[in-house]
Amino acid sequence: MSDFQAPDVRFHLPPGPPVKPKRWQRSYKWPIRIASVVVVLAALVAGTLAVVEGFHQRSTMTAVGGVAVDCGTRAVAGSIPVAFGDSVAVFDATSGASPRDEPLAVTRLSRLAVLTGDTCLAEFEIRDLPVVDAYVVRIGDSYRQVVGAAALKGGYLFA
Repeated sequence: MSDFQAPDVRFHLPPGPPVKPKRWQRSYKWPIRIASVVVVLAALVAGTLAVVEGFHQRSTMTAVGGVAVDCGTRAVAGSIPVAFGDSVAVFDATSGASPRDEPLAVTRLSRLAVLTGDTCLAEFEIRDLPVVDAYVVRIGDSYRQVVGAAALKGGYLFA
């Protein structure tokens, strides 16, 4: 072993005078601070609104459904008493759909599309329907059917 140690070489500059802020930094100091605070607050508000809107869109959906009707009479052939223009009421299936219950939404079979020949589709659409597991859909005065949320979201054809 050698007793030789490498010297500790360091290069230090002597401290100089403090660097003065540039002229534009001195004259725009407060406006820059205020603008920075405004930008941060705007970003916080925009982020909060995005979270609230995202939650709202997850808790509601657009329900679409239809009934095949005769194009001439605009009514369902057979024993189902449903016709174009009838009211459509949607209830939460867990609460039932008794006449005294308040529906989640009400609309009408208001769109008519020709399918084939004498068969038409009487359709309805409900926007901002609260999402639940299952719904009772009442068309007209007496026709009722239990439908899942995924079926109404994708467009359900009532038979």
